[in-house]
Amino acid sequence: MTQSLDLSKLDDSAFEALYAEKIKPCLDAHEPERQAATASFWRRIMIGAPLAAAAGLLAAAIFQTTDAGLFVAGAGVVVAGIFAWSKVAAVKAEVKAASCSAVAESIGVTFTLKDFQPVAFPRFRSLDLLPGHDRSKFEDWFTGAYQGASFDLYEAHLERRSRDSKGRTSWTTVFRGQVVRMQFPRRFLGVTVVRRDMGFFNVFGGGKGLDRVGLEDSRFEKAFEVWGTDQVEARYLLHPILMERLLALEAAFAGKKLRCAFEQGEMLIAVEGGNLFEAGDMFKPLANSAWARKLVDEIAMIHCVMDAVLTAQTRR
Repeated sequence: MTQSLDLSKLDDSAFEALYAEKIKPCLDAHEPERQAATASFWRRIMIGAPLAAAAGLLAAAIFQTTDAGLFVAGAGVVVAGIFAWSKVAAVKAEVKAASCSAVAESIGVTFTLKDFQPVAFPRFRSLDLLPGHDRSKFEDWFTGAYQGASFDLYEAHLERRSRDSKGRTSWTTVFRGQVVRMQFPRRFLGVTVVRRDMGFFNVFGGGKGLDRVGLEDSRFEKAFEVWGTDQVEARYLLHPILMERLLALEAAFAGKKLRCAFEQGEMLIAVEGGNLFEAGDMFKPLANSAWARKLVDEIAMIHCVMDAVLTAQTRR
């Protein structure tokens, strides 16, 4: 696996050079496709909207009611919009795959858009970092290496099925966000699980064989609940620098309810957040260094967490 750059040393001038050399050319190459797709969108809207209005007027005349006309016109606008957007959506998916790959490759990381096996996913479930579900979707897999360790970052959307009294099926999202697996060269001696403070529900404990671990810093003691099999190791791992970086990672992903676990040689992190890695507004030029910098900074935060864990392991 290609060694990633040390992103902590990638200052603004170094990033702009990287962007100009390796990222912007890819975005520029797809700019004609974007322009053609958006031009097609507006052409289809200009044709579809008058047709929808005409269909609405005809329906109002036939059924002698304004409501019928409005319904048909509204439905026509929706159909026209879907038809107009279809080409933009197809190009957007291509642009996203190409642009994310360009950013990833420029910093020594690989990117897979979809159709991959989610890394370590069963272990996230076994440690209760992710909820039970009936349907799942995974996308945007980044994988790379840092200081002899490796990481995987991907997005997950988990849904649970339910049926009402009439047998109708509905789906409820139980998790949408980012999932991170970090693999370290040294194994952890025990199991440590970190969750957000759950108030009253803390009385139910952290799981079989796990005892509550008190943190040295009262700020984090109020925000997190920690459970582990090795009290000494847990305190080494969860020092204030690592906890600060976990909160920074949560903020970088614009997420909430971060939880993580240390087991064997891996650190597993789940953050409830949004759909992060989209290519941006298709009605604006693709060349956007701010979007690329944001993606690089998100990967950089993973490096920062890994660095804190590696430091803790050497102290242990």
